[in-house]
Amino acid sequence: MTGNRRSFLKGLGSAAAASALGGCACPCACGTKPRYGLQLYSIHKIFWKDPARILAALKEGGYDGVEFYDYNGLSAKELRKLCADAGLKAMGTHLNGDVALVGDGLKRTLEYAAEAGFESLVTPHAKRASAEEYRAFGRAMGLAADAAAPYGIKVGVHSTYHHFTTVYGGETAWDMIYKDASPRLYQQVDTANTFHTGYDVVGLLRRYPNRHFSIHMKENVPTVDGVFGVPPTDGGKCVPWRELISCMKEDSSLRWWIVEAEGRPDSLDPALKCLAKLRSMV
Repeated sequence: MTGNRRSFLKGLGSAAAASALGGCACPCACGTKPRYGLQLYSIHKIFWKDPARILAALKEGGYDGVEFYDYNGLSAKELRKLCADAGLKAMGTHLNGDVALVGDGLKRTLEYAAEAGFESLVTPHAKRASAEEYRAFGRAMGLAADAAAPYGIKVGVHSTYHHFTTVYGGETAWDMIYKDASPRLYQQVDTANTFHTGYDVVGLLRRYPNRHFSIHMKENVPTVDGVFGVPPTDGGKCVPWRELISCMKEDSSLRWWIVEAEGRPDSLDPALKCLAKLRSMV
């Protein structure tokens, strides 16, 4: 996730959860089919200009749902209908967990979430100054995950570069977040944010099995438009997609495969190409 996106999310409040099926022709280990979603920040420069048309195009391109980053002032009911009219699931959202998932904000968020039909609430970035602060953050988000469970909503944290480059006594900041957290708190691994630091993204999924309700599938950075399988412009390696997908298919908790292609936020083309590439590898 970019710095601009972190700024955009600052102060963001509400969100929510529910259900839907769909996906590829290849069943996962859990017996269900993966559902394909797009993180809408990937197209944030055009999405709210004509959301109905864009959602229809995503459905035609093979997507099952979308993950929001803001609501453009829409009520939960309006947001749900916008997606339903296109035949898509409003699967969840990114939000500022320090505001939306604690105190009085948590109740408002869950109420919005339930009405919108979200299944997932995820807080990104989550940078802290010490191991104990990361652990305290994990405990707080775990409490939110426990509170969301009766609604059928999952709460997670999105992985960012500093979660793997910051290490305390041989354990990463990512490990610190989950050290004392409720087992209900899930991990939304961002493949690029993890792999780009040199961390073993496949090993991470295997280290925390069945704790990955959704995953952000993004090509290693920097790339021109973020299409899967196109090498980074700095000469780096691509995400090991086939090994990763094989691991993902073994994880019974992983229900949403979310494409994130932020290189050209004014175009649908990268998002559609990424999904086509993903389907060809599955």
